[in-house]
Amino acid sequence: MEKTQLKVKKIKEFKATPDTSITNEYNTTKNGLRSPYLMIAVGVRNTGKSYTTAKILAQAKEDKLYDRYFMISPTYDSNKKYWSFLGDQLDEEDIFYPTRDSIDLVISEIEKERDMWEDYMLEKKLYDRFKLVTKNRNSINNIDYDDLNLFIDAGFINEEGEFMDIDEPSWHRDIVRPCQSCLICDDVLGSSALGNAAGLTKLAIMNRHLAPLKDPFGHRHALGCACIFLTQSYSGGGGGSHHGIPKALRLNATHLLFFKNKSDAVMKKITEELGGVVSEEQFLSAYEFAIQDKHDNLMLDLHPRCPTKKFRRNLTEFIMFPEDIAECCCKTKK
Repeated sequence: MEKTQLKVKKIKEFKATPDTSITNEYNTTKNGLRSPYLMIAVGVRNTGKSYTTAKILAQAKEDKLYDRYFMISPTYDSNKKYWSFLGDQLDEEDIFYPTRDSIDLVISEIEKERDMWEDYMLEKKLYDRFKLVTKNRNSINNIDYDDLNLFIDAGFINEEGEFMDIDEPSWHRDIVRPCQSCLICDDVLGSSALGNAAGLTKLAIMNRHLAPLKDPFGHRHALGCACIFLTQSYSGGGGGSHHGIPKALRLNATHLLFFKNKSDAVMKKITEELGGVVSEEQFLSAYEFAIQDKHDNLMLDLHPRCPTKKFRRNLTEFIMFPEDIAECCCKTKK
């Protein structure tokens, strides 16, 4: 068949480049997991989901990645030993039993964190302004009426017109930044109370955009929240109380953590849903290579910094395919 000769005509529209500096990401190490992520850990009982999640969070703590943790779980008391290393970053008041409102309660707490940050920034801005316009006699003489009223209302100047000795506003945590948080949802996706909750869909779609900021902080326009869901079933259909992961979560996941699975039907479902991102051949090869012993796991990063960091075995090893190595975009190739 003779090929059709195609013509190309260039146009002048659509030249503007959108601003890509706002990512709403937390700063992480070069081999760390990009966050705030939406991670799903899938494995039957005793395959090591809680243990592996604890390792992820232990590294996050070492990296000072999160300021506050939340947990929704009906089994927290029996698994408490896995989370004890989080210390006062996981407060008893931030541990919730799964209900239709539990995710909304977490989101409300994150929004309160946003409000505290913005109040602090306003106080800091006013303090810095006061110090600037009172640094010498000349600047004091030029204070305008609006500034003067602001300073009086803030208590920087008393009724006699005397300047008060005030302390610089301080943030209540060691690292001065809008709160970086992580929510762990353990064994909740089979809960009828939570499974169809509106908050779950909101979290799936908007976890990076929760609690938007009036003024950006670096490349963040929102507080966001990293989320980890631990579940025994991928998409349900197995009966019992474990109904699997809602489709909204599966489609918006950034990281999938797989453990040993003997079900051909489940593996077929997974490869079908990953078809637009990862080839079936590559995924199954990585899975077979990674899952050799009972507690082995394979992590699939759906938005890796580099193609060579797409697959991880037991968190500590990258599984790299030749075609991905050829597309490596790391600064230093090894």
